[in-house]
Amino acid sequence: MSFGSESEAKRFFVQKVVGQAEREGITLSKAERHMLNWSESDPAFEPDAQLEAALEDKMSDDECEAKISGLFKRAYDQDVAEDKYAKAQYRDAYSKLNEGDHYILVMIKQALGLRVRSWWPF
Repeated sequence: MSFGSESEAKRFFVQKVVGQAEREGITLSKAERHMLNWSESDPAFEPDAQLEAALEDKMSDDECEAKISGLFKRAYDQDVAEDKYAKAQYRDAYSKLNEGDHYILVMIKQALGLRVRSWWPF
């Protein structure tokens, strides 16, 4: 699967996190879901200072990032075990999303590291 836009790639990753949370019975608050979409470069993203403040009051950035990174890792592991094309799909989505400035990239890098980065620099 090829991703035509950063927004499409971001939706792919958000769906992976939300789906994994649902499978595990983990609740993601409205504020956590908002932060999954947070972006400096996505013109469709509308920041919500109230949701951002609500999340800051609930947990630290490190706690939030650890929670989401864990969901990413488990979703990736499950997808790769079930689908031989999953690695390539994650790499394609990461490559497209990495063209912009998206907060979700922080957690993807923490969870998946080199597994989603290209093997060559060009």
